[in-house]
Amino acid sequence: MNGRKLRVLQLGKQYYPHIGGIEVTMQQIAEGIQGEVDSFVLAAQERGGARKEIINNVPVYYAKSWGIIASMPISVDLISYLRKHRDDYDIIHLHMPFPLGDLACLLSGFKGKLVLYWHSDIIRQKKLMLLYRPLMQWTLHRADVIAIATQGNIDGSPYVKPFERKCVKIPFGLRREWEEKSNRYWAERRQQEENLSGEILTKKSLSGEINRKETLKLLFIGRLVYYKGCEVLVEAMEQLGRRNQLKGIELCLVGAGVLEEELKARVHRNGLKEYIKFAGRVSDDVLEEKIRECDVFVFPSVANSEAFGLVQLETMAFGKPVINTSLPTGVPWVSIGGKTGLTVGPNDAKALADAILWMKEHPAEREEMGIQARRRVKKEFNQEKLLRKMIWLYQKLCAGEQNAE
Repeated sequence: MNGRKLRVLQLGKQYYPHIGGIEVTMQQIAEGIQGEVDSFVLAAQERGGARKEIINNVPVYYAKSWGIIASMPISVDLISYLRKHRDDYDIIHLHMPFPLGDLACLLSGFKGKLVLYWHSDIIRQKKLMLLYRPLMQWTLHRADVIAIATQGNIDGSPYVKPFERKCVKIPFGLRREWEEKSNRYWAERRQQEENLSGEILTKKSLSGEINRKETLKLLFIGRLVYYKGCEVLVEAMEQLGRRNQLKGIELCLVGAGVLEEELKARVHRNGLKEYIKFAGRVSDDVLEEKIRECDVFVFPSVANSEAFGLVQLETMAFGKPVINTSLPTGVPWVSIGGKTGLTVGPNDAKALADAILWMKEHPAEREEMGIQARRRVKKEFNQEKLLRKMIWLYQKLCAGEQNAE
């Protein structure tokens, strides 16, 4: 390599300004490693012609796409671009699942190092999996390394488990901007407590403030789709209503999706509009305000499509306890039941309702869970830790080639 920097391509389905867990992680890595290596991004348009941009000092090629079918861009251009530029990169870092990306790697004839970041399994599209699985198996065999967030993501995936020897655990990291937002919030909160009590923030004074609150504010953030468990959450609220235990509990759902109108109609039909509000898609500023206002974040996902839940990190950084589910993925490893929140079985509306009620009735314990949640994020899910591990991985992979030259 004659002393030059490594050239690393992040390859994924879509990229900023499209926002999702995979896209956020791609952007974190692509921007965070720039300078240590030469960093590039290849992704597809949702629809439309190809274009090139420099985003935060990272060259991005948005391949031409004819649209999206079964959550997948239809883009011959992405394959053509990678085939044309295959020799420009030392490492391709493919963010999976992305069948078009697998196909592009196969058809490009790329001979360098292939790193996978396994974000989640494909669960619901079973017909697609029949077609995709042979290609996915080729990619898993071809990969030099599989980066994966937690052991739960390995153990819970029938696709990755046979390749465990290739896996390197690299947890996702909280975005730096959200860490800064949460630090400001926490400093403001401490100052408010000092103003109220004349002393530095203590668990006792925090608990007293919580006890004075009359309403427990729950927050859900995510697409309103089946695997997010929003239907189960609404059912849990309905159960609390039938048990006459809903007074003093409010739920705000942030996000949009195919279930939105159905859920709104259900809430209206059951007389729950006073207790359940739909915020729709919101800006980052509004999202921050919703997190600041809430007491508990609810993450009721029901399928292994939910492999980690970056939004858990964002709310935990603000000191909010989490109610999540015991999926065989990384979800319950992010927020730990009994320590940083509560964990219930997926698709169990009764258990979810009971957990919500427990949070309302135990303000001091809830507050301690929030404090532990923030500490866990600060210790385990720092963006700098993610970037350091990625740089180490890239350098280790290419050390042989560098030494040879």
